Amino acid sequence: MRRLALLAPPALALLTVVLVPCLVRTSADEVPARRALVDARTLEAVEAGFRFLVRTQNADGSWSSNAGKKINEQYRVFDGGRGVHHVGVTSLGVLAFLAGGHIPGRGPYGDVLDRAVDFVMDQVQPSGYVASSQTRMYSHAFATLALAEVYGITQKKQVRDKLQDAVGFTVRCQNQTGGWRYVPFITDSDMSITVCQVVALRAARNVGIKVPRSTINRALHYVILSANTGSAGSTGRGWPRGSFLYQPHTQLYNRDSFSLTAAGLTTLFQAGLYDDASLARYVDQNKIDKHPPPSLDAITRYMRRTYRQMPPHHRNHYFYWYGNYYAMQAMYQIGGQQPEVWADWYRMVRDDILKRQVVAPGREVNRREGWWLSIIDETNAYATASALLILQFPLDQLPIHQR
Repeated sequence: MRRLALLAPPALALLTVVLVPCLVRTSADEVPARRALVDARTLEAVEAGFRFLVRTQNADGSWSSNAGKKINEQYRVFDGGRGVHHVGVTSLGVLAFLAGGHIPGRGPYGDVLDRAVDFVMDQVQPSGYVASSQTRMYSHAFATLALAEVYGITQKKQVRDKLQDAVGFTVRCQNQTGGWRYVPFITDSDMSITVCQVVALRAARNVGIKVPRSTINRALHYVILSANTGSAGSTGRGWPRGSFLYQPHTQLYNRDSFSLTAAGLTTLFQAGLYDDASLARYVDQNKIDKHPPPSLDAITRYMRRTYRQMPPHHRNHYFYWYGNYYAMQAMYQIGGQQPEVWADWYRMVRDDILKRQVVAPGREVNRREGWWLSIIDETNAYATASALLILQFPLDQLPIHQR
C-alpha cells in the first residue's frame, strides 16, 4: 500500500497490525498478472473512450452534463440545468485520464488535462465550495478528489491552495450526524454523498493536506450505524445482513442496495479499517454502543448476491455507475489478501461494461470513438468517464485506488 493512513494517532496505533501487512500484499509477481486483466479489447475500448472525451471537451476545458437531482430512482434536471459545463463530470474526466497514466502538460492528452484542471480550479469559490451551474456536493467531492490527485503529480502551489480551500469547506459542512448531504449545511445526510467526501478527504490527506481526525471519526460512526449486522441474518426491520442503508437506522424511510453497500465498505477501507478485528477495535474504542461491527464477509457476500440484480433493473443508471465504481475500489482492497476474488470480480464487471459500449461505426479501429450511456444526460460524458475509471483499475495509476 502506497498511501498514508488517514486516521491520525492514537487511532492509527490501533490500526498498525492491519496496515503493516498491507505493505507487502502486492508482490512483484502479482503486478503483471493484475495488469494483464486489462486485455487488448479493454485497451481498445479505453482508447475509444478517450477519443470520445477529447472530441466532446468544451473550449473552456469542461465536459457538459445535466445538473439535477435524484427523485427516488429517477433524475430530474433543474430549470436551466440541461447541458451545463459540469464541474463534477469534468472532474471524473480528469480522473479517467489520470487512471490511464496520463498527466497534465505531457503526452497525447496533456493539453486535455491542463484545460480540464484549469476549469475545475476556476470553479472553487471563495468559501472553498467547488460548484458550477447548480451542481452540488457530489461534484464538490469529485472535484476535491481530482485536485488532490493532480496535486500529488504536479506539486503546483496553486493546485494545493485550491485543494486546501475545498477540503476546508468539506470539513465545515459535515453535519451533526457525521455525514453529508446533496447540498451543504443541512441537517440530514446519506451514504452515497458521505462516501464521496471521505474518499476525497483520504486523497487530500495522502498528499499532505491536514484532515481533522474528528471529521473522519464522525463519518465512520455514521457509516457503521448505517450497517445491517443482525446475527439472525437480518435486522429487526428486515434489512439483509451485510448491507448498508441509505441513511442510519433512525430514519423512517430507508433502503439498502448494492451501490450503498459498496459505498459503505469503501468508506471503511478508505479510513484504514481493513478487517473485522480492526473494525471491532474501532467500535470498542469509540464506544459505538448497541451496534456490533459489520462483518466484512457478510458485506462482500451481500454484494456478490445483489450485483446481478442491478444491471437488468438499472441499465445505464447512475446506481449502476457509482455502485460499480465503489464496488471496484472495495474489491480491489480485498484482492490484496485474495487476488483471485478481485480478479474474478473485475472480469465479471469488465465484460459487462465492454458489452455496453457504443462504438461509432465506419471508422478505422485506431480512430474509433466509444462511449457509454447514462440516464442523467444526453452527452454521455458522465457514464464514459465512470466506465474508463472502472476499466483501468488494474493499471494501478491513481494513488487513491492503490492498496
